[in-house]
Amino acid sequence: MIHDRTIEPRPGIPWNVRRATPADLEAILAIQQGSPEAPAWRNPTWRQMLTMDQAGPLIRVCLVAEGENGALRSRCVLGFCVACCAGEWSELESVATVVSARGQGVGRALCREVMAWSRGQGARVMELEVRASNGAAQALYRSLGFADQGVRRNYYQDPVEDAVLMSAELLMAAGTGVLA
Repeated sequence: MIHDRTIEPRPGIPWNVRRATPADLEAILAIQQGSPEAPAWRNPTWRQMLTMDQAGPLIRVCLVAEGENGALRSRCVLGFCVACCAGEWSELESVATVVSARGQGVGRALCREVMAWSRGQGARVMELEVRASNGAAQALYRSLGFADQGVRRNYYQDPVEDAVLMSAELLMAAGTGVLA
């Protein structure tokens, strides 16, 4: 279960993480376009993901971080995260933030929430692929407990690049219900 939580990465600028809705599609697509390292999923794929029934052996979640848009003082989507889960296995499929929110804990909070969601679905392990050139993402994932598991040669296109395979055990801190 995703809880709509307010998180304050910087004093005075609160944002929250929540499940994405079809109303978030335009913002998600804009963030995806501004993040060349993110998978380039098409509008129909996103629309289906945001409206699909979550019954069956493979379930997916898309979370968004929502916060204030600077001087406009309006709420906007700052980032998104997508994961799928099947039994004891889960995959972090995509995480991206607007450029202005990078390095402020938005991506980290999204990853933590989706890891907790996966654990709540019964997953014990989360896996991901990340571009070999994306050192910032690899550092984030390592700080969240992911470890390198191998390399997939020429996995990415445009440009062709290797993927670093990473995984993390989704352990709960004793008696807390919180990821360790």
